[in-house]
Amino acid sequence: MLIFSLQGWSYLRPQGFNQLKNYLDLLNDPHFYATMLNNVLIIVSVVPVVAVISLAFAQAIFSRIPGYKIYTFLFFIPVILPDVVVARVLTEILNKVGPLNAVLNAIGLNFLAKDWLGAPGLSLFSIIVSLIWKNIGFALILFLARLTTIDIGIYEAAEIDGATSTQKYFSITLPLLSATIKIYIVLQVIGLMAFLFNYIHVMTAGGPGYSSTVLEYFIYLNIFRLQEIGRGSAAGIILMLVTTVFIYYFVFRTTRAEREAGR
Repeated sequence: MLIFSLQGWSYLRPQGFNQLKNYLDLLNDPHFYATMLNNVLIIVSVVPVVAVISLAFAQAIFSRIPGYKIYTFLFFIPVILPDVVVARVLTEILNKVGPLNAVLNAIGLNFLAKDWLGAPGLSLFSIIVSLIWKNIGFALILFLARLTTIDIGIYEAAEIDGATSTQKYFSITLPLLSATIKIYIVLQVIGLMAFLFNYIHVMTAGGPGYSSTVLEYFIYLNIFRLQEIGRGSAAGIILMLVTTVFIYYFVFRTTRAEREAGR
């Protein structure tokens, strides 16, 4: 891909190296920045919301609230379903003439009925909500797996010292989950940077315009639709570099902060 990104192309045939022209073309393309911004909006919206919801339900299920096994199963259903199936189901639900708008119209909330996938201001929002629903189950299972390994004696000792449930959660549970939360953030960011194609392609096809196009889909459009193999390859290299730099920076900084805190 690196070699492709440094070449000029004509009718799917390489025309020799053109140095950094493909990268310079991307830097002058406003659509490229729009797709990058969409990736950022998705990440900053999905990652914290999923983390907060999953942590809350993980704690509730770990405490064995009534029906906790059913809740675990229901949350995990979207995880085991293929992305294409989930995207197709959500497309039917969010369609302009789909069941969501039908229900809103039936109960007198027709002013809330929108073109969820076709309006420029709503298409990306619908993708974000869909991704939150899809990813809660994965984070929930990840946090539950860590919670089950915590020594219950720690909580019992805290209760003897008079700690409240809130104090135990913030002083015991969250610190012990910190490493798992870090793993979740890394995995989630990788997924939201490089594995959104199925949702975008099935639900909105990147539209309207470029309003819901992410960098991964931008690469697809350039290589397979526009046959701009050099530009698409350059965008792929940038996607790889951005993801790698984030992972390195996040892991390095958090690890160094933990070491300094432990001194």
